[in-house]
Amino acid sequence: MSILRIPFTKPSSGKSGLLAVAPSGGNCLLVHVAHRSNGMDLPRVTAAYKLTMADFSAGSSKLSRWRKTPVTTLIGVGEYQILQVEAPQVPRQEWKTALQWSLQDSLDYPVAEASFDVLDIPVEAAMPGRPHRVYVVVAKNDTLRAVMKSFDSVGLNLTVIDTQGMALRNISALLEMPNQGQACLHFENDKGLLVVTFQGEMYDFRSINISLKQLSTGDEEQKKQFFERINLELQRTFDALDRQYSFIHIGRLSIAHRTELSNLPKYLKDNLYVPVDLLNLKGKLDLRDCPSLQQPVRQSRYLLAIGAALRHETGQ
Repeated sequence: MSILRIPFTKPSSGKSGLLAVAPSGGNCLLVHVAHRSNGMDLPRVTAAYKLTMADFSAGSSKLSRWRKTPVTTLIGVGEYQILQVEAPQVPRQEWKTALQWSLQDSLDYPVAEASFDVLDIPVEAAMPGRPHRVYVVVAKNDTLRAVMKSFDSVGLNLTVIDTQGMALRNISALLEMPNQGQACLHFENDKGLLVVTFQGEMYDFRSINISLKQLSTGDEEQKKQFFERINLELQRTFDALDRQYSFIHIGRLSIAHRTELSNLPKYLKDNLYVPVDLLNLKGKLDLRDCPSLQQPVRQSRYLLAIGAALRHETGQ
């Protein structure tokens, strides 16, 4: 399922794989993933590196190799809305048309100025008769046009604009154990992101208003307060999921490893009923071309870019 790509998608060149360009502070993180084909057991990360935003905007020579490669990029949590609504009582291919005008009450701008896409939340097989709900992801057309213009100006073939939440969803889907739900927690410089997936589908997404800086500075009492807030948010999320989707057993919470997190993983392990581990993509991706990504701390810095580049691997 694609996000925010109509009318903001251009035809792919057909070249193997996908390049993700993920803004991060004053930098862009670039990751290319060659997707599975004959003879490939795992998606292969062929490149991962950083450019300053200034170098990217100036059309750095390091971009020249990607001129004919399909490219995706991410917009941040503040640049889109994600809504959960009842699925229209029409065939799935007609959902977008049916939802278009009903979204107006949820937006503070005209729906005609928005692009959106719909994500299914499958429940029928496990809970027949339960109302069918979907996620709707919405962004302003002006936001998307500005993104497209920045890529056109450096000669890159931007084929889709995606969201940070869906990038983390792709990571979570990759980590799932058979017949169990998977939760992933990742902190960026300005916020935390939490997703829960089951059988490759996203069943919950939360943005947590706590930053890496807050977790890495201040005295122990302040850190404890942040830990308690995060723990409470996770407990509420897991409890709500259990009530709404009782067929999902969350097998583990994987936390992207950042040194700024201090003792948060241990704190959550001691206080949650869900098993907790540190997120590690080793064994899930072929990392031979980027040996530094064998290190979980390095993986976490590129995590959303990796997730964005995996979109075709997760059936979107």
